[in-house]
Amino acid sequence: MKNKSLLFAIIVLAFLLRFVGISKYPIGFTQDEAGLGYEAYSLLSTGKDSWGNSFPLTLRSFGDFKLPLYSYLAVPTVAIFGLNKFAVRLPNALLGTAAVYIIYLLVNELQKRVKNQSPTSKAGQASLITNHQSLASIAALLLAISPWHISLSRGAFEANLTTFFMPFGIWAFLKGLKTPSWMILSSILFGLNFYSYHSARVLTPIIVILLILYLKISGNNNLINKSAIWKSIKRYKIAVVILAVFFLSSLGSLFQGAASRGLDVALINPTDKWEYMSQRRFEAIKQGIPAEVARIFSNKVTYIADNFVSNYLSYISPIFLFSRGASDDGYGMIPGRGVLYLVEILFLTFFLIQLIKEQKPYLIFIFLWIILAPIPAAISKATGFSATRAAVMVPAIQIASACGFNFFLLFLEKSFKNKNFIITIKTLFFGILFASLIFFLEDYLFHAPVHASESMQYGRGELINYVSGIEDKYDKIFMSRTLSVPHIWVAFYKKWDPKDHQKESIEWLKYEEEGWQYLDQISQYSLGKYTFGSIDLGSLKKENALIVGTPEEFPESALVLSKFYYLNGEEAFYVVESKSL
Repeated sequence: MKNKSLLFAIIVLAFLLRFVGISKYPIGFTQDEAGLGYEAYSLLSTGKDSWGNSFPLTLRSFGDFKLPLYSYLAVPTVAIFGLNKFAVRLPNALLGTAAVYIIYLLVNELQKRVKNQSPTSKAGQASLITNHQSLASIAALLLAISPWHISLSRGAFEANLTTFFMPFGIWAFLKGLKTPSWMILSSILFGLNFYSYHSARVLTPIIVILLILYLKISGNNNLINKSAIWKSIKRYKIAVVILAVFFLSSLGSLFQGAASRGLDVALINPTDKWEYMSQRRFEAIKQGIPAEVARIFSNKVTYIADNFVSNYLSYISPIFLFSRGASDDGYGMIPGRGVLYLVEILFLTFFLIQLIKEQKPYLIFIFLWIILAPIPAAISKATGFSATRAAVMVPAIQIASACGFNFFLLFLEKSFKNKNFIITIKTLFFGILFASLIFFLEDYLFHAPVHASESMQYGRGELINYVSGIEDKYDKIFMSRTLSVPHIWVAFYKKWDPKDHQKESIEWLKYEEEGWQYLDQISQYSLGKYTFGSIDLGSLKKENALIVGTPEEFPESALVLSKFYYLNGEEAFYVVESKSL
């Protein structure tokens, strides 16, 4: 009863940290959030996405081909609450809370399997029986108050979905070893994870393979014994078929455009089109190195390997985990603050000590999950420190932290016989955790909004509401591409009829015909009387138009009807009458 009450309190805390004020925090509302929300609205209204595709497995979006799961999950909340920030962000808040309970179940299941594998000593067995629910509660608590997980759960960020579906799928897999119906659920969960986020799509098959290896080293032959492999396939045939269908359909979606997104961000497609390698080789040749030798040191393989290693190490470095944190604040994160609490250095250190000392299969599984998780992020051409691309690591690293914390507490109990001293130390560390949470919340609520308002595209809703109030006075509303795919703000905040949007978007496909990768790279495109593209003041001043752009795009003589500001006081947008130019 005590454990149930504690778990309930942890889940309530997790819910409050993820739910309260989600319309306001994180500040602003990004184009990706608005895009995912509008796709949900379009699917709800017409059964088609904003480009007119019926129940798609890939969303063309802005030309970046997003995976569709988040939009589908947002359909019920948009149906209930309407198309607004709250409705679009709510699915992540709910799944982020549910992930805390799933972590509790997963750790419990892993510990039960350890107990059933007959520890070598009676004392060790008693210790496991006494502490496995305590360990599960610690894991749930650490995830509940995790700054990384809280930040990802409060916005409509696709990366957070895998922190729910991945551990849920693993838990159902372990349950399915005894009851095949659970294995069917596991296949569905892993299958859905293929459509959550690009990093999760890469890691999901790896985790499934890792689970099978885990069973082998833990002595379970029910699934992977060679002599009984056909029997195992027959036993789990429905689950195998379901996972195969999801996997093959996800591969098929690559031919619907999803592959272009992967190639665009991959190391094998650098932004400079290998110019850096050519310059480096030319520089070496000028210094007297033969061309053949210069090629050995400067080629595509060395470039990819060097950048992969650098990116990979950035995600497992203390700088990312405890100090510098995420590289940008465009996903509700706080640059300059670690994605974990500083005190968790101690917990993860004790996890490594426990891993080396005990080498239990479940500890090895968690460790491998952590070190494999950054691979999808590391193969991208970004410079590392992306909290979203590495989100697949979150459940595993918090379980590892909990294991280390629990091992540390057991170490105290064995080392010191004074109960009052042990209680004091435990209280101190739990106090440090909650103090860390308070400091994070102070930063998140009062400082991050000021610094993140530009990255989080603050003020677009207010801008569209202002323009909508006076648009009848003008023949055309022209919005600069500097607002970043500006049509989505019009579609979202004006709740544009998806049927009309789909008719217009057919014309937008010219961006591909012109050889562009993204929609807002074309010169102009329109949605009703709204036109989007690069501002041409010479032609616009001849029209009765309202122009929206950044301050740098207008001459000082322009008559500004309204100015919009970021929270740090910097000017964000001007609304100008073309007649004043």
